[in-house]
Amino acid sequence: MARNVKNSRRPDPRPAAAGSGPRRLGAQNKRPQLSPSAQRRYQRRHNSQSRRIGWFSVGAVVLVIVALLVIKLTSGSSPPASGSSAVSSGDKPALAAAALVTPVTTVPVSTYNSVGIADQPVPFTVTKGQPPLTSGGKPQFLYYGAEFCPYCASMRWSIVAALSRFGTFTGLKQISSSSTDSPSSVPTFSFLGATYSSPYVSFTPYEYLDINRNPLQSVPASVNSLYARYDGSASGAAATPFNPGGSAGIPFLDIGNKYVSSGDPAVLANISTVLSGGGPGAIQVANALHDPTSAVGQAIGAKYFVSEANYISAAICGANGNKPASVCNSTGVKAAMKALAKSKPVS
Repeated sequence: MARNVKNSRRPDPRPAAAGSGPRRLGAQNKRPQLSPSAQRRYQRRHNSQSRRIGWFSVGAVVLVIVALLVIKLTSGSSPPASGSSAVSSGDKPALAAAALVTPVTTVPVSTYNSVGIADQPVPFTVTKGQPPLTSGGKPQFLYYGAEFCPYCASMRWSIVAALSRFGTFTGLKQISSSSTDSPSSVPTFSFLGATYSSPYVSFTPYEYLDINRNPLQSVPASVNSLYARYDGSASGAAATPFNPGGSAGIPFLDIGNKYVSSGDPAVLANISTVLSGGGPGAIQVANALHDPTSAVGQAIGAKYFVSEANYISAAICGANGNKPASVCNSTGVKAAMKALAKSKPVS
């Protein structure tokens, strides 16, 4: 079934910039405010997204809710998993426990291969004729998001899984998205203060607002320029032809200027809805990525996290000359490469 990839975007909450270029978000000293027109657009999208179930039918949603209730009831009397850490807010999120990180960073190749792309449409715009985006002689993977954002929350699971195939994370944090957005309190990671090492790709993440929408990380003008070129303006206008979906928003991904995010995948937006309020718990979600066929995995649609990770892996392989072969020649990544190759490049 075809899905509208773009309509699941969280509209860009940044205030419109004065002058010709995007504003440096980290330079704000107060909570950012939307312009009246942007506020109306945000509220319309916010209300629409809150109601929209997308590809889930009403019956499927009921089954998911029942499944999650069963999981919670059967595990609610148990103590937290050993090593689990409390989730904190603001600019000092808690360090993610090994019980959370390990399953996501060690998803078996057999799982990636069995899931493939899971009928998920291509989540990137494929570009041509763009200047290479590199850092340290390697393709640069730019992530632009915010801790409050529920759709960024869903995307981070796949980003962490995919990048762990090419290198190693240190210092990942554990958070939940904002409790006042809808979907609310989606369990996830934060890249704030984390480091990533890889011989194949450079990863540069920005969490520009915390879960309370307060300024968190300063975003360089060069990154804001890439956002404006490939995603859109702070006022919410989309950057055509790279973002054909009608509005700018986050999360924004740019892999080497060869693959740019063209909208939060609809399936991940729907998973955000399922995980609203915490879902079955962060560690249970992590284990579900390790085994999407488990009860929790089926209830939350974990195979779509895995398929998104295959797409991200394929984009990294396409940007770095297909290295390493152990990843780039795997069945799941090759399926994603084949789908990307069918997309008409834009310039």
